[in-house]
Amino acid sequence: MIKYDNSSEKSIVSYANKLIGKSLQDILDISLSTRIINLKNKGLAGLIIEKEWFGIEQNSSQLPDFDKVGIELKIIPLKKTKNGIVVKERTKICSMNYMTLHNETWEESHAKEKLNKILFVYYVPDTSNILKSKILKIDLWKLSKETGELFLKEDWKSIQNKVSMGYAHELSSRDTESLEASPAGTKKEVPQFNTVYAATAQKRAFSLKQPFTNQRWKELNKVKYESIIKTLNITNFDGFEETVLVRLNSLQGKSVLELSELYDVKIGRSKSRVASVIKKIIGFKSVRSKIKEFEQLGIEIKMINVRTKDYRPMEAISFPAMKLQEFILEEWEESTFLSMINKFLFIPIYKECKDISDLDALYLGKAFFWTPSHDEISIIEQEWLTYQDEVRQGQCKTTKVLNKSKRGYKEVSELSKESAMKIIHMRPHGRDSNDRDEDGLGNSIVKQSFWLNTKFMQQLIKKNL
Repeated sequence: MIKYDNSSEKSIVSYANKLIGKSLQDILDISLSTRIINLKNKGLAGLIIEKEWFGIEQNSSQLPDFDKVGIELKIIPLKKTKNGIVVKERTKICSMNYMTLHNETWEESHAKEKLNKILFVYYVPDTSNILKSKILKIDLWKLSKETGELFLKEDWKSIQNKVSMGYAHELSSRDTESLEASPAGTKKEVPQFNTVYAATAQKRAFSLKQPFTNQRWKELNKVKYESIIKTLNITNFDGFEETVLVRLNSLQGKSVLELSELYDVKIGRSKSRVASVIKKIIGFKSVRSKIKEFEQLGIEIKMINVRTKDYRPMEAISFPAMKLQEFILEEWEESTFLSMINKFLFIPIYKECKDISDLDALYLGKAFFWTPSHDEISIIEQEWLTYQDEVRQGQCKTTKVLNKSKRGYKEVSELSKESAMKIIHMRPHGRDSNDRDEDGLGNSIVKQSFWLNTKFMQQLIKKNL
């Protein structure tokens, strides 16, 4: 017998809040469950919370889990990183039906019905014993313009259009910004509506991308956001990027000093000083705020110091350091790096030479958005796989080469150099020579990360002048 009123939103949320601080084992104990537990079941947390706490039996119903009030229940696994706790993965919303999707409208769609109201239950999996995993937070999220409907609707329409045109077999999670067509379980093929190009397509589901739900998680944890849609009064998806670029590029050629005075921004010598000015240009009230929609869409803002005479970046663009022993076990489609190269807003800052730091000698260049094309992704994938093979083969092994540095030598690995790659390369990204990692074969090396090549970035900048 359930202990809440499933026809009352307030009662459901109140009962859900009692989960906070409880472990999966606590839930089993309270429910007096005699269920036989398969600890290897990937969806075990969801099964326990749904069945043993809320009394929801497994079913194939198309309706939301709490159908009387239209609330869908989603269990969100988190993971601990050096930057805090983040959402671990994408969130499946509902299966995709290729045979009926073309007849739906957004307002009456199955996906929107599931998205209208979602009760998120956030927990941190305990890797030593899944039953010790504890629930951290509860959140009733409601779909609206303020929470991201503009982007979700556009993504849904994009996927619907591709399916209607007969390209369901070409769907990819990279096609869209926030709501993706994710693989559903195995690579099972199912019939598609329009068979002009292919009779079947891989079974897929509508899923919220990790950055979208991660932004909500951070917002729950008191991270301060401002909405660029609200600030710039953006009313449609097509105008989103254009509006941002028009605002930034109207000031192209002005020095950072001019801009800081124009927008009354007091900036010191920190690395974030230019970012502070950029936020004010866009129209933000506080330079400390994060941009809500950029985080929802996984858009990274990258300031690039560029040499004026030839548009060459002063250095390659870096990504966070990786753990080699995790890297060698990854599959490309689910890799950490692939999730990092979704979309970028590149803002060139021009100067004559690398050593210049005076604000009146740093000039705002032409900003541009970049998402890797299909061909670029193919190249990046091959280069990523090359490095994965090299690490597996022990090419992280280093030798000491004498030089005139303070240490008297530098460490050189057998990993491929930037000059051998077209778009990305691996190189050290540790705080110093003592900030190290191991490859699983006993080789110790300064922590590594991926970088976008300077030559490739130079080509991008020239292309977007």
